[in-house]
Amino acid sequence: MNEYQRYFLEEFVDDYRERHMTRRELIRRATLIMGGAVPGMAALTALGCGGDDEDETDATATTAAATTAAATSTAMASTTATATTPAATATGTGTATSDAQTSDVRITGGAYERLGYLARPQAAGTYPGVVIVHENRGLNEHTKDIARRYAAEGFVALAVDLVSRDGGSKEDTAQNTASLGRNPVEELIADMGAYVEYLQGLEGVQAGGVAVTGFCFGGGMTWDTVATHEGVKAAAPYYGMVRASSMEGLATTKAAVLGVYGGNDTRITSQVDQVRAQLEQSGSPFEIQVYDGANHAFFNDTGNNYNEQAAKDAWTKTLAWFREHLEA
Repeated sequence: MNEYQRYFLEEFVDDYRERHMTRRELIRRATLIMGGAVPGMAALTALGCGGDDEDETDATATTAAATTAAATSTAMASTTATATTPAATATGTGTATSDAQTSDVRITGGAYERLGYLARPQAAGTYPGVVIVHENRGLNEHTKDIARRYAAEGFVALAVDLVSRDGGSKEDTAQNTASLGRNPVEELIADMGAYVEYLQGLEGVQAGGVAVTGFCFGGGMTWDTVATHEGVKAAAPYYGMVRASSMEGLATTKAAVLGVYGGNDTRITSQVDQVRAQLEQSGSPFEIQVYDGANHAFFNDTGNNYNEQAAKDAWTKTLAWFREHLEA
């Protein structure tokens, strides 16, 4: 397992134990993420969620789920794109809401298109830019709504699709998670760099650097981008895992970082002291905000863990942070 595959499976095991996910769905997702039924079951066993506690009904469901997922995994693997050079141009047809002008973005220039969703303020002008990274479910309507919220607050917001290497996010979110786990982390970070550079060069985006924010998996990718890309001027990773190789990069980042955590999310929040120590070495502005009583994914108002009070406060603080640190 790579670091994100383990991260995904640990999250799904938690969902299963909290009765938010059936065992059959857990096995299906593990099979997709690990590329087969055998490695999928082996990974779950390594995480303490093997088959010893199954009854006969569970075992039947496990076999069916693994068979279906293995066939899907084989089909997905045959369509994987190869790494390409950073994107050069983009096309998209725009629509408008009361608060934002929106368009589906297709950034071309290589063997595959980097996909995304762009939201701009209605009024013409130059605005600060923010890149938004989705959860492990891929680019969905919730993430697009966040982009529109930023546009309504005076930002040009680009919601990325890191499933672009496999043709873009699918309705079956388990396939999106599998794609994110299967593609090398270094290639996903390269995609993030391309998205940052694209937004920086977009007409109507304020010069001098952009912000990056993300949630769950997207929070982790935000940390990865902060640690590797100089074009990031400000960041707000929400409950994101920091990989070991990115942890070192935080000591030299030039970005102003607002780290957002849920107090009950001990699997992620246990890194806070280490993150703080690294950011202190950077000399860049930073703040760590931990919301007592809030769980993982507390910002997602479509999910089981939504915490309205924490989400509203985090949103207010993030807007203020970006406005302060993205000033020209």
